[in-house]
Amino acid sequence: RQQFSFPSIFIYGHTSSGKTYVMQTLLNTLQLPHVFVNCVEYFTSRLLLEEILIQLQSCSETELTSHVPCDSFNDFVRLFKQAVVSRGLQDQTLYIVSNVTLIAEQLREMEANILPAFLRLQELTDSNVTVVLLSEIVWELFRPNVGCFDPLTLYFPDYSIGHLQKILSQNHPPEYTADFYAAYINILLGVFYMVCRDLRELRHLAALNFSKYCEPVVRGEANERDTRKLWKNIEPHLKKAMQTVYLREIS
Repeated sequence: RQQFSFPSIFIYGHTSSGKTYVMQTLLNTLQLPHVFVNCVEYFTSRLLLEEILIQLQSCSETELTSHVPCDSFNDFVRLFKQAVVSRGLQDQTLYIVSNVTLIAEQLREMEANILPAFLRLQELTDSNVTVVLLSEIVWELFRPNVGCFDPLTLYFPDYSIGHLQKILSQNHPPEYTADFYAAYINILLGVFYMVCRDLRELRHLAALNFSKYCEPVVRGEANERDTRKLWKNIEPHLKKAMQTVYLREIS
């Protein structure tokens, strides 16, 4: 923590591969001062820069902060330095890293100097700040034409079927055994894994169809180990759900 960190990091991978969760957990666990901004919400350069300054000036979640006008990146650099000093981050070596984590795609739609400036923010502010960009596209399709400092790139691979099995099996209802729910997840992944590896969508499908899987057990027509009857009952529902993956049309 007492050494300068890498100026910028580019983390990429498909949706629901754990990028945002890992960053939030890491920053909160290590109690590092950080700003977390979603460019979907702050879709112009002014809104983005002002939100970063507002969060940086907040010493706690309960502290109220006033609006910070910021018309240019030069203003941002000046106000950023002031905020670092006001929070005492320049002398606190344990918390000297200020991580600005951004959802990256929208940066390409802003002014041409925004992305190169963020990549060189450590140099421009003379502060120990690391900019972390989260993206679903590779850096080669993202690199600006001029004035670019290449970040350290990290790739988050998709979850394997074994990882998805373990993650989804943790959500089993308390009224059923873990083995029973794990068998259901195994069937679900056997049907959907080749067409959908989005963890959020698979969780939705698992919650949506589990009651259908349990119907033979609830009616007393099968026990939890009677996989043939359970599969026969759930098969038509899973085939129907296959036609509307990501559409959320089943209720």
